[in-house]
Amino acid sequence: MEKTIFSNSWILTTSTLVVITIITMLMVYKRKKSSTMVWPTGPKTLPIIGNMHVLGGTALQVVLHNLAKIHGNVMTIWIGSWRPVIVVSDIDRAWEVLVNKSSDYSARDMPEITKIISADWKTISTSDSGPGWSNLRKGLQNVALSPHNLAAQSQFQEKDITKMIQSLKKEAASNNGIVKPIDHLKKATLRVISRLIFGQDFDDDKYVDDMHHAIEELIRVSGYAQLAEAFYYAKYLPSHKKAVRDVEEANKRVKKLVRPFLSLNPPTNTYLHFLNSQKYDEEVIIFAIFEAYLLGVDSTSLTTAWALAFLIREPVVQDKLYQELKDFTVKNDREIVKVEDLNKLQYLQAVLKETMRMKPIAPLAIPHKACRDTSLMGKKIDQGTRVMVNIYALHHNEKVWKEPFKFMPERFLQTQDVVNGKAMEQSLLPFSAGMRICAGMELGKLQFSFSLANLVNAFEWSCVSDGVLPDMSDQLGFVLLMKTPLQARIIPRV
Repeated sequence: MEKTIFSNSWILTTSTLVVITIITMLMVYKRKKSSTMVWPTGPKTLPIIGNMHVLGGTALQVVLHNLAKIHGNVMTIWIGSWRPVIVVSDIDRAWEVLVNKSSDYSARDMPEITKIISADWKTISTSDSGPGWSNLRKGLQNVALSPHNLAAQSQFQEKDITKMIQSLKKEAASNNGIVKPIDHLKKATLRVISRLIFGQDFDDDKYVDDMHHAIEELIRVSGYAQLAEAFYYAKYLPSHKKAVRDVEEANKRVKKLVRPFLSLNPPTNTYLHFLNSQKYDEEVIIFAIFEAYLLGVDSTSLTTAWALAFLIREPVVQDKLYQELKDFTVKNDREIVKVEDLNKLQYLQAVLKETMRMKPIAPLAIPHKACRDTSLMGKKIDQGTRVMVNIYALHHNEKVWKEPFKFMPERFLQTQDVVNGKAMEQSLLPFSAGMRICAGMELGKLQFSFSLANLVNAFEWSCVSDGVLPDMSDQLGFVLLMKTPLQARIIPRV
């Protein structure tokens, strides 16, 4: 009896897989047959899995960089059997997609699951370009993140950094000098973004903690979205169904968290005031606000954590940065580095750029999609074609960057090599480029450099144990995560 049940189950499973295979291959064949577009070459594909067999082993951006050396800087990758994407790893072609033909490639192709936390793809990062997208983006950039607004944040940021330094001292005192800086960095960034959304008087630690947890939970389930996009039938798997339920729960938590603040009467220079003034639906307002947190908090705090990890591994660089900070603060009678000082500190800015070059927070950016028939390298590209720019590859091009895998901030200091300096400037795209460049770029750079300057000015950062350097392995989620969250030993500067 058991043998018969097993046999029937095996036959059913096998039959199902065969049917799925045939359907998937027919979908691919139909797509190929209906188009005259010639796809760039790429790795050999296998039934069902496409190129998945060559995409493992290490970080995806690194794998794609290495594959481009074999198959060309413009290649086709099949993620599963039915989701082809053109991967660009060349600066000239990247500029063609991102800048020169920015409007042609300005559409998005987001995982289906993201509809749940983006008001059906009506937020800045998830929607196609158009009047609605443009208006929302202008509200964030020109109102909430305007230069005047960011400058007005400085007094509050100084209080935030003082609070962070004291919290780190307290943690170190109770843990043999060892700290985990990432949560401190995230909460400081959360406070900055909250004030830009709701107003400068906003001060709600419970809200900050709850929003922090909501973001962490959403990042935890993000990997399932990639699985469902790779395989047409994966959305029927129990793991993906659970991920959908988890994201739906996150949707409810975010609404419950943000909704009470929508009745505030915020100042006119806030994101909430802008959203209310445009008569957006409540769903759009809530998830436009959540998007600002989701894309701003982890990107800024993790870039700072990556920088600290590099400085621990390169103590000579850390000493050089501290000397610049010390000389400046002593000369100007400062206890902390102020926001207005940041652009005067050349080595700090070099460390910022080198960190973003080595560990771009979105190494594959958000994939673009052709919103009309267009071309790439003079060859036809059909409307709807997905294109991914490998920012990591641009940042590690040996023709542009001397010793690209070495952390050398000095490469960004003034140089007589005008030609190579121009090439480096064009190749450094941590925030992408063109009309879909990161809307929060200026806030990200400001918060990162401000936090790093004051943390290095306040503490000497070193390994937890002698000879055990920070793990620089990463994993790709919404942003470039640390596989092993940074721990460090800190000693207050005298």
